[in-house]
Amino acid sequence: MTATQAKRETGRQQATDRRFAIRINVHIEAELVDQGRRRCTVTLTNLSITGCRFESDLALGMGAPISLLIDGIDPIVGQVAWVKGRLIGCHFAEALSPTICNRIIRTLRERQSPPKNS
Repeated sequence: MTATQAKRETGRQQATDRRFAIRINVHIEAELVDQGRRRCTVTLTNLSITGCRFESDLALGMGAPISLLIDGIDPIVGQVAWVKGRLIGCHFAEALSPTICNRIIRTLRERQSPPKNS
């Protein structure tokens, strides 16, 4: 293993060690607002109380401050933690309460459930 590969592997391990919140795979559309006040629709692909991963066509740099707008939830403020192509990792400025996190997931499930026949 080269020194560069070892450094990359150590960086991945440190990032993994810092993650302590359970991540839940989701498919949630949200609106993203960046520091330049640009808006775009993004798709959250996982969510935890401390951050999320989303797909976006908007070019964002490491450390960029963002806000995520999800129906029925106060804006979630965070910053870009990593970028890999269209996938972007976000660390929230303040951890979501488990209640809010569960509300987001429950709302998503309710939207995706087929209507009940009466």
